[in-house]
Amino acid sequence: MTDWLARLEPFGADRQALHSLDVDGPELLPYATLTSARRNSNSILGVVGAVYEWQDAPLVFLVDADQIDGNEQIHLLRRLLAMRGDAPYLGIVAPGRLDVYAIALDRKTPAQARIAVDVSIEAIKDLFPHLANHRPRAARTKQGWISNVVLNLLTEAIDRLIGLEIEHGDAISLVGRALFARFLADRDLLPANLAAPDVAAAMFDNPDNARATCTWLDDTFNGDLLPLTGDIFDHLPSEAYHVLGNIMMRAPGGQLFLGWAERWDRLDFAHIPVGVLSQAYELYLRSHAPVKQRQEGGYYTPRPIANLLVRASFRALERDGVTADARILDPAAGAGVFLLTAFRELVAARWRADGKRPDTQRLREILYDQITGFDINEAALRFTALALYLMSIELDPEPQPVDKLGFDNLRGKVLHQVGADTDAPGAALGSLGPFVGEEHRGRYDMVVGNPPWSTGTKLPDWSLVLSTVARIASERIGAKIAPPLPNEVLDLPFVWRAMEWAKPGAQIAFALHARLLFQQGDGMVDARRMLFQALDVTSVINGVELRQTKVWPEISAPFCLLIATNRIPETGTGFRMISPRVETELNASGAMRIDVHSAEIIATQQVVETPDILKILFRGTKADLGLVQRIRTKGFPTLETFWRDAVGISDRGRMAGAGRGYQTLKPSSRTRKKGDGQPGAPAQYLHGLPDVTIECLDDLLIDTDQLDPFQHDRVHDPRDPRLFEAPIAVVHKSPPAERGRIRVAVSNKPVAYNENFYGYSPCELHRADILVRYLALVFGSKFALWLALITSGEFGFERDVIEKAALDRIPLPDFRKLGPDTLDEITQLFDELRLSEKSWDDVDRWVADLYGLGPTDLQIISDTLAFNLPFAETKITAQARPDPKTTADFCMLLQRELEPWAKRFNTPVRVHMMADRPTSPWLGLLLHTGTKAPDVGVEQDWEGLLAFADATAATEMMVEDRSGALLIGRLAQNRYWSDTQARLLAQHIIWSRLDFLRGLNRR
Repeated sequence: MTDWLARLEPFGADRQALHSLDVDGPELLPYATLTSARRNSNSILGVVGAVYEWQDAPLVFLVDADQIDGNEQIHLLRRLLAMRGDAPYLGIVAPGRLDVYAIALDRKTPAQARIAVDVSIEAIKDLFPHLANHRPRAARTKQGWISNVVLNLLTEAIDRLIGLEIEHGDAISLVGRALFARFLADRDLLPANLAAPDVAAAMFDNPDNARATCTWLDDTFNGDLLPLTGDIFDHLPSEAYHVLGNIMMRAPGGQLFLGWAERWDRLDFAHIPVGVLSQAYELYLRSHAPVKQRQEGGYYTPRPIANLLVRASFRALERDGVTADARILDPAAGAGVFLLTAFRELVAARWRADGKRPDTQRLREILYDQITGFDINEAALRFTALALYLMSIELDPEPQPVDKLGFDNLRGKVLHQVGADTDAPGAALGSLGPFVGEEHRGRYDMVVGNPPWSTGTKLPDWSLVLSTVARIASERIGAKIAPPLPNEVLDLPFVWRAMEWAKPGAQIAFALHARLLFQQGDGMVDARRMLFQALDVTSVINGVELRQTKVWPEISAPFCLLIATNRIPETGTGFRMISPRVETELNASGAMRIDVHSAEIIATQQVVETPDILKILFRGTKADLGLVQRIRTKGFPTLETFWRDAVGISDRGRMAGAGRGYQTLKPSSRTRKKGDGQPGAPAQYLHGLPDVTIECLDDLLIDTDQLDPFQHDRVHDPRDPRLFEAPIAVVHKSPPAERGRIRVAVSNKPVAYNENFYGYSPCELHRADILVRYLALVFGSKFALWLALITSGEFGFERDVIEKAALDRIPLPDFRKLGPDTLDEITQLFDELRLSEKSWDDVDRWVADLYGLGPTDLQIISDTLAFNLPFAETKITAQARPDPKTTADFCMLLQRELEPWAKRFNTPVRVHMMADRPTSPWLGLLLHTGTKAPDVGVEQDWEGLLAFADATAATEMMVEDRSGALLIGRLAQNRYWSDTQARLLAQHIIWSRLDFLRGLNRR
């Protein structure tokens, strides 16, 4: 047997991440097809001898070089392994050598697919960490991603059948049955009378063959195997048999073509994962029922997301010793991706508990007794049933003879259609309605899934959802007021209902829209507060920065993953909030960094007391949180509070003279009952006013003579004319990335401005001209952009524009209480800004003085803006490797922050950079006290730290070496090497490593 560890350790491999496929075990169930291939001498995949994982997901499949016979075999291995759609790399291992190839469905030769590796001794040590963290040439493309290939073919087949006027349900069932037969054929599970290639290929070629095939499937598997309408084969057009026959087309002689095309005969379903069927369902909905998809939330969950939620919940169940017998519910099962993952984990748990691999009978018991799925959609449940059948066969250690693989009907036992197909009250609510019976209350050890995120669906009988949630909240926390469900969001009531379905102390894990964490308006603050008071949330993974990446393709909405224990949180409890950052290369491969060790620990009470704390710690740091809290203790009124008191309130109860600009006519512009019979509203009150442009805000004082006059006859809705009176401060809602400031200007004359601008016109207030200049200075300062970034419920969360509410919430020293000297400074600074952009630095310092902030506070603000703004340029800068000056400055500041503490103990402290290895994902710091040089073994300790950092996907790791020095590894990205980060690290060392500063650890 190959000694994989001995061969791979020189390349930076972690022994815990390396799994040999020679010894079958429960941890290898995700690789069941590969372990089966090891026992099949006819399979080329039998040469795959080990897998290397990163964060519990496959990274490299490994093959002993002695078993490789030429480039054609490498090409076929790349192609076959690409059918799995998981690991990005193939490694060919020889003594002292590791050749790495990108796994993909392409025409590249092995030489073209090979990953270039720096062969220097230092770089070789970092090969596995480099592959894991940087993912060279691993970006997922539609051409090379097996899921997309299969989905395109499946969707095309369903579309063609529907185009032949075949009912949607029958189209799905027919394609599903043909696909099921294809899985059996490619896995050599057909009975002898069907196994011959020419017979298998013709199983759906005509009415007689198709009827016989489906009769055999029904007789053999006994379940509701994708039901069909009547004797459908008497009515199918001949073209339908051509479509179904294509699905059965396999490569001649079982050999894959060396070329590539999206064709059925270029695929091998012996290796394609069952989970791709879930995506097929999503694409089916997108093509044929987009409204239904939006209302029911039928969006595919990527397998890595489902794996993460299910496995994290299983780890919690392991602590209670209930994994092997756990019952698991997905209340919005969709096409079953969570149920498939849970099924596999249950089988692994049973294997560990019994000490032997579950056989066919045990697999059926797990399926029937421990897995439950609800869904409102019949098509979804058909896909789920098919996937569960296929997963059962895939996990079966002895799937032959095929006749023994019978199934009970899953409907009403495992899979439940709730609602739909009835006019009864609450039917449209699905799992949230009255069709989930009392027998499910308190039944499950885990409730997991991705409930629909839709809002404003106007579902009938919504009052039933409100009353149910109100009852649960009253029973759990004595709430006298029902928890809000802002804009009729669908995901939050699923969390409340899960508290009923789950046993006390059970796990609840959901993928949710991230508005739960960050939205500040529309009642979401109370919704968040009450949910966190009713449920013991243990971890939150905030995926906002990863939206629109391959981590969760096909959706643009920000998401979060919530993991909780079903109990009321005790006093003082808290949860981890993990915010994976954008890492372009890593995310492009579909992966993300989950660094549990560097997670923020947030007390549940803090969420109650500081509603925006999650946003502050996401876009900022603990330093930003401390700064916000200090500002708020000063008691300044918000801009809105000041404005309402000093300037006034409009007839509609809003800030008088402050608001968004006009909107041009739209297709949705309404015709008013008491209007002039035309859509929209007359705009004569704006005629002749200079119309503001973005460019005119480049000068702090708008030159109205250079603007074109407003020329629209009508607008979408009327606006209060006072909004456009002078003097006025005009703010553009989209801050330019290159400036790092909000764009603002003042006009001394009335102007018109459109909906992309906000206006503040205190025209009747004493010294209104100075007030608008005061607002321009504050709005244009870094302080205002920083405060909006870390506290806004929209900016830096779901949108890259600043909403007016974020500006209105800025705490602002009361203009009426400013002294004459301060008023003169406002005018002077404003005039200086018109002459030189450099004067903005003076404004920043002036605003800081106004709020009682010092240079360190300004540095916190600057660092947060430099690395956390939601702009492409900022993200690139944040990820870049720090240059030597940046790391030197970091060391200098860290040492300067530690020296006063060390000086108290008469202990000199020194901070040095470890030797830089450009291929390593981390940079290292060495901290030591006293005059004695660090131990000569520090390099060995550093290698150990790097290995642990890679195994845990850490952004920072700290260990004490054998001489008492501190070794600190930090991810080599600019965002972790700022001045603020240096100060935070110093604080951490002072609080947790005081013995080091006292010199007590020296040996």
